[in-house]
Amino acid sequence: MKKYLTVIGWLSLAAANANAATVQPESCDQIRAEINAQVGVLPKVNTEILQKLGSRPDCRFTAAEVYRSAYGDKPMPRNESRGHRSRRHDHDDD
Repeated sequence: MKKYLTVIGWLSLAAANANAATVQPESCDQIRAEINAQVGVLPKVNTEILQKLGSRPDCRFTAAEVYRSAYGDKPMPRNESRGHRSRRHDHDDD
């Protein structure tokens, strides 16, 4: 019985430490300020900030904000609609 109480005590202590270690999420404005603070093209994708964006769907980040958070000042790829792509191909269906 004493072993079970010791194990339960250790598990309770571990759970209390885990709850104490949780960090309050950053506000939407703080995350946006962090995105805007990134200067230049990033050498690799910033996964830490992408995790923050994913954890806060209530902030409703735009596609441009998400792209900038991942790549920095790298220009966004061109948005070609399907109609533009189909005009470039030669079709042999004539």
